Amino acid sequence: MKTRGKVIISILLIVGLVLGGGAWWVKKNLFDDPFATQVDPTTGKTIKAFNVLLLGSDARPNEKKGRTDAIIVVQVSKDRISMLSIPRDTRVDIPGHGKQKINAAAYFENPEVTANIVSDIIGQPVHKYILVRWEGFMNIVDALGGVDVYIPKNITSYSMDGAENRVDLQKGTQHLDGKAALAFVRHRKAAQGDIYRVGNQLNFMKALAEKCKQPSILLKLPKLLPELYKNVDTNIDLKEMLVLAKAGMSFKDSTVLTQTLPGYFFNIDGISYWGFDPAQSRQVTYDLFYNGITTSKVVLATPPGVNSSPKTQTQVAQNPVEEEVVSPPQEEDEDEPPVEDEIILDPIDNDDKDDNNDDNND
Repeated sequence: MKTRGKVIISILLIVGLVLGGGAWWVKKNLFDDPFATQVDPTTGKTIKAFNVLLLGSDARPNEKKGRTDAIIVVQVSKDRISMLSIPRDTRVDIPGHGKQKINAAAYFENPEVTANIVSDIIGQPVHKYILVRWEGFMNIVDALGGVDVYIPKNITSYSMDGAENRVDLQKGTQHLDGKAALAFVRHRKAAQGDIYRVGNQLNFMKALAEKCKQPSILLKLPKLLPELYKNVDTNIDLKEMLVLAKAGMSFKDSTVLTQTLPGYFFNIDGISYWGFDPAQSRQVTYDLFYNGITTSKVVLATPPGVNSSPKTQTQVAQNPVEEEVVSPPQEEDEDEPPVEDEIILDPIDNDDKDDNNDDNND
């Protein structure tokens, strides 16, 4: 269920309490314990945390649904914010639609289905989601006054409106407005394609989390609230939002960790996918969420024979049910001018093929 109104009400309530001198009351009396106890099904180890799935949708203003080209599981605990990114090209089984890229799940069905698939991949409960449309993403970044992000390589990107909206980003720490931030998190014209983009998304989210720790963020809420209302969907209820708000009061002392789901590139009928090993994926998630451990080994060797046929690949990667594969409508690509700099992901923050139908402003 979408709860835009509840999100806005809860934020207004928190802002009113904080600005009215009630921050101490909120922190001490809102809830005794802001986190639920989670139990790892394999080891039995427990942790008090809240899991939420962040989704970035490419739906246009006149479209009700779109593909989710950013899929990030965020776990918030007392002293740590952990982010695990699922590459959008990850090949999964979407109930009723066969084998697809995971970014099509929200288009065919809804964000809850995406959350269920992600839960199965990582072996941890993820039932709550926050979905942001890309247009709203730009406006939200602008409402926050921009974000300082480290750019690993020079980037030249063109938006869906053509070369007149060219964005040039130079290597180094840059202050990104909404347009530049969108170009950065969607850019994938690099040797490692979508995995490069995932690294950019995680680096941006880490920078955004650092910015949101600053008390001055409260002063930006008057501009931020209308954009949240228009462009954010969630199934987080009011109580849960208040729980997160209480937890957020201690974010300034939190460690932010990022991780990309390890896997490998493979190709079926000219379409590039991301494959993964289920057991390894669950172990990496467990290490991140329960122990705060990350791995830099993200791009793995493709298993022998997986590029030969759909049947061979599915047996190796996911052991799926044989179903007809139907692709969602794809965006119309514009011919993008050549990138002026070779862009290869550096191992920044433990993050490190090309799709036949890709995003317009990649």
